[in-house]
Amino acid sequence: MATDTKSSAMVSTGPALGSLEETAGPSIAPSRAPSTDLSRSSSAPGVRNETDAPSTAFSILEPPAPLSAITTHTTHIRETNTDDTFPDGGTRSWLVVMGCFFLLMSSYGLMNSTGVLQNYFATHQLSEYSTSAVGWVPGVFTFFGLVLSVQIGPMFDRYGPTGILIAGTGCYVAGLLLLAECRLYWHFILTLGVLTGTGAALLSTAAMAAVPHWFDRKVGMAMGTAMAGAGLGGVTFPLVLRAGFARFGYKWAIRLVALIVGVLCSLGIMLVRSRLPKGQSRSSINLRAFKDTRFTWLTLGTFSLELEVFAGLGLYPTYVVMQGFSTSTSVILLSLLNVCSTIGRLIAGRFADQYGRINTQTALIVVGVFAIFVIWLPFGNTLPGLYVFSCVFGLASGSFLSLAPACIGQISKASEVGGRFGICYSIVSLATLICIPIGGEMLEKVGKQAMVAYLGSVLVVGLGMFVMARWACLSYRWRWQAKI
Repeated sequence: MATDTKSSAMVSTGPALGSLEETAGPSIAPSRAPSTDLSRSSSAPGVRNETDAPSTAFSILEPPAPLSAITTHTTHIRETNTDDTFPDGGTRSWLVVMGCFFLLMSSYGLMNSTGVLQNYFATHQLSEYSTSAVGWVPGVFTFFGLVLSVQIGPMFDRYGPTGILIAGTGCYVAGLLLLAECRLYWHFILTLGVLTGTGAALLSTAAMAAVPHWFDRKVGMAMGTAMAGAGLGGVTFPLVLRAGFARFGYKWAIRLVALIVGVLCSLGIMLVRSRLPKGQSRSSINLRAFKDTRFTWLTLGTFSLELEVFAGLGLYPTYVVMQGFSTSTSVILLSLLNVCSTIGRLIAGRFADQYGRINTQTALIVVGVFAIFVIWLPFGNTLPGLYVFSCVFGLASGSFLSLAPACIGQISKASEVGGRFGICYSIVSLATLICIPIGGEMLEKVGKQAMVAYLGSVLVVGLGMFVMARWACLSYRWRWQAKI
């Protein structure tokens, strides 16, 4: 990996917004790639005038932070090392995306399907427990699926993905096979929550960290394509579980899921590779990343998004049943939401590369807020209203999980991507731990409408955090047309 280079630039795929002035060094030809020119300019002697207009939407720094404290995701110029030159395409790059697609389909796909498991446990093995108590089972699963990323991210940067993926597959499949034998509450916590969650953490962290190693300008499209696997898994697993519970019973339905997961993970192990040599990256758990306020705002915004999304996915089937509709209808509505979420991920990634990742994320959060307060809250007691909500919110929420890593990746050096993902998602994991129990408690104590209003309010907070992140990228100088 190239030695860290002081840089005040971030990669931008759009046209320059202004000129970059220097007190020394040759002039920069406008036809050259922005990342290359900015790397040269940052290494030139002299002091940059902070009042100069930025060269790109991503090149503005937050004064008075020193240049060495600013993280970048840029192409560094060295005489003999070109590791930071991103392929941004080609057969090898897209095979990695395909492998990440399969890994995220098995890990995040099952996380998106916890509502079906939550509803089944609450009416069968754990029927004597309250909704909020049962909610801790999928909550612990999702929590472990994210909190361990703080250790797994640096491991990925140092040792590559293969060993991590093999260990993750073993934990995941073993946890599901043991889940099929569970009868008591603590059985579910240990198998689905701890063991399967650990496997999901190994798989999903390696998958999300691999894509930004191969893409830069097209990272939004690539990440959206990979994260579409999570949406497809959210469609496939509820249908498999529904049919399996009805035809084969609980044990063989879970074993069937374990078989599907094993096949998907095996494909991921074969396809996913790291672009950087093992041991060359020096990423570590470094809380100083929060000195970059762009990263801080993005972490808080992602926390809010995951708090809302996983609570919604986990409680949506229960909410539908409480409205008087059948369990079959609840599964269909959840599957429809995940179908639209898959489409949303694919579309959002392409728009993000064209108009800016944070811009696209912010716009889609607005659509999500609209779907909750204008469709779900007033019309959630009608079947047409629920179908419309599933479509609209699915299209919007598809980006909530897929673009968040792309937003973090664009403000980070390639060697720090895994470490920053780990730090961010270890904090975000707290949201996934408490979201379903809190929502379940609200369903029982204050009612369905209050729970929906609460989820919408959390999404409004997330919107504010992403607006602040965009503002921080512009050194707190607002530009409506900036591509961020």
